[in-house]
Amino acid sequence: MKELFQKLRIAAYVSAVLTIALGGILIAWPIEVTGLICRVLGALLVVMGAVYIFGYIIEGRGILTVAGGLLFLLLGVWIFITPGSIATLVPIVIGVVLLVHSLRDFSMAAEAKQHGSSRWMMLFLLALLNCVFGVVCICDSFGVISVAVRMLGIALVYDGISNMIIVFHTVRAVRYAAEKIAPIDVEAHEVDE
Repeated sequence: MKELFQKLRIAAYVSAVLTIALGGILIAWPIEVTGLICRVLGALLVVMGAVYIFGYIIEGRGILTVAGGLLFLLLGVWIFITPGSIATLVPIVIGVVLLVHSLRDFSMAAEAKQHGSSRWMMLFLLALLNCVFGVVCICDSFGVISVAVRMLGIALVYDGISNMIIVFHTVRAVRYAAEKIAPIDVEAHEVDE
């Protein structure tokens, strides 16, 4: 149990560090990253479309496979050539990621409270702010992609830092609760009657 808990904590910290790094990249190069992400998505769709079409030619999978392959191929080429057309979806995707993280953070804050942490309210507020960042990203209220992408970067850096704080305090609360109920090792003595 202790090893599993240790692995989960390490995974949470690694995820947080990667989130912070991605956020820093988005803050530093918002337009370049958005164009790159769109071009990579376009290239993946082109490859997927080609695989579908190739599968039809080799295995005769069916006319729907060719139609799907052509759709993916054309969509991929369109996205690759005009990445700005799809760039408005990037804030929505990142916003969904932040919302999913905030749901996990709410759960961990509740667990910290359940295990007696005095800082559960702070953890809850951190998760709430993370949720707000997610909603703002989805709504794209800033209107300008470069500003929105920088805001996404800030949100991701915040998400990583808040996740580290939440994991640290949750682990601390669980460890403290486990120590309170740990068995006491004593020597047994026979009692003479």
